[in-house]
Amino acid sequence: MHWKDFLYYRKSEKLAVILLLILIVLTLILNLILSQRNSRGVIFTQNDSLVKAFEEFQRNLTLHEGINVLDSAQVVPQNERRSNDGLRSKKNSEENNPDRYAPFPTAEKLAAGETILLNATDTVEWKKIPGIGSTFAARIVKYRNLLGGFVSVEQLREVYGIDNELFSRISPYIQADENFAKLRINELEFKELLRHPYLNYKQVRAIVNLRKRKGDIASIHELAMLDEFTSEDIFRIEPYLEF
Repeated sequence: MHWKDFLYYRKSEKLAVILLLILIVLTLILNLILSQRNSRGVIFTQNDSLVKAFEEFQRNLTLHEGINVLDSAQVVPQNERRSNDGLRSKKNSEENNPDRYAPFPTAEKLAAGETILLNATDTVEWKKIPGIGSTFAARIVKYRNLLGGFVSVEQLREVYGIDNELFSRISPYIQADENFAKLRINELEFKELLRHPYLNYKQVRAIVNLRKRKGDIASIHELAMLDEFTSEDIFRIEPYLEF
């Protein structure tokens, strides 16, 4: 028998082989479909587990947030009560100590016709004049101390910041006096004379040199003869000199 005889089939045998092949293919396809369905079932099962776990976590989270909200609702009133208690305590303290937050007293102003002395007045008294506050009062007293006292009310014009308008407002409240210091021109040293606002360096040097040349200065006329002094300088400094 030749090997080719094994490849020869009758018509009925060929049909049987074809049916067998079809059955095998259908079996493979059915197995493939079943395996895919089973794998999907596992995935679906896993997904269902994940969904259930997520839902459980969400419920726990919601429950936890609900507890926090309740706790916050209980804490806030406690903080508010503490704040209210602090306010009540502060209010009671202020009521028990009314002078603690009392407004700073303002200086009483002089009425029309009332006056103060030009040289016997401190800053408190100066602030009683309408138009004079703490700043001007301090400037006036400081300049008065440098001069040794004011000779006339007109000297207030020399205080920084006091213009003609302000001077016109305050001058009716001021009464001049003679309580000012004298300069002992023949006894004071160079530095002591130089402290006076009406004497500059050249003028003081001229006074000291004049004393060295001829001795004590007898009158204001000797100073008037010096080139360092103008007639205006002599007029201003004369009331303060003592020979």
